[in-house]
Amino acid sequence: MNPSKKDQLREGDPGILCLYHDDADGRCSAAIVRRFFRSSVRLQAIDYGDPLPWEVIEAADKLVIVDFSLPLEDMRRAQKTSELVWIDHHKTALDGLSELQDIPGLRSLDEAACVLTWRTFYPDQPLPKAVVYIGDRDIWRLAYAASAPFSDGLHQEDTRPWNDELWKPLLDDETDRVEDLIRRGTVLHQARVRRINRQIKRYGFEVTFEGHRTLAINARGSGEMGALIRQLGYEIGYCYIEAEQNGELKTFVTLYSDRVDVSEIARKFGGGGHAGAAGFSIERAGSPFPPQPRVER
Repeated sequence: MNPSKKDQLREGDPGILCLYHDDADGRCSAAIVRRFFRSSVRLQAIDYGDPLPWEVIEAADKLVIVDFSLPLEDMRRAQKTSELVWIDHHKTALDGLSELQDIPGLRSLDEAACVLTWRTFYPDQPLPKAVVYIGDRDIWRLAYAASAPFSDGLHQEDTRPWNDELWKPLLDDETDRVEDLIRRGTVLHQARVRRINRQIKRYGFEVTFEGHRTLAINARGSGEMGALIRQLGYEIGYCYIEAEQNGELKTFVTLYSDRVDVSEIARKFGGGGHAGAAGFSIERAGSPFPPQPRVER
């Protein structure tokens, strides 16, 4: 279950604020922050392109940003008003904010934010299996066979970070709860992969995007979709959907590749992400591609 944006705020002590990226990795990271600070932390979901809640940020004594970053000037502004902890793993953010290495918090391209968050706040405790699986899937390392089915099982739950009925047993590493999600997620994952295969075959179309052989598809991107597109021999998977953001209709694009650093392409169009998976958004127009890109049919 993925509640709407208006449901992504949990009141707490305004002295401690956690801004978290609104996906599984970010929600898990925020749940870890809540576990550490208990209910005294105020949690607020945020996505790239959302207006920044400066009134709340500047009222906080401590600001914890997980799986997310602000532009350089905004990070510096936040530093002036709050004790800042920043935990992130996005290539474009770490490259663009390299001069902020003095800010506390772990940052690395090699691990997901939830793993880095656990190691920041619980450095002497082993990673719970749920954190391992969520992190493994988020960076698409997929070193564990259980990562994908666990994630599909988790997706059916209310994953808001203050849902202690879900996160307490997972972060306490209760084996029965983890195995139940894997068991329920296995069938869901198998069905989803079959559906994605059908989508690609029916709706995918080939283009040359930024000089690379690309399969584009009007569908919400996922790592499984990106992997299946790559298996067909394409250099880039270009997944796009249309949605409203802040009163404007936009095209949201996710890029996948294991041969091209798509974070650099996304950065060119105002976005960012990882070398193998990145995204950006553009104003909706007659084409799903950015204005003046190198696209050939």
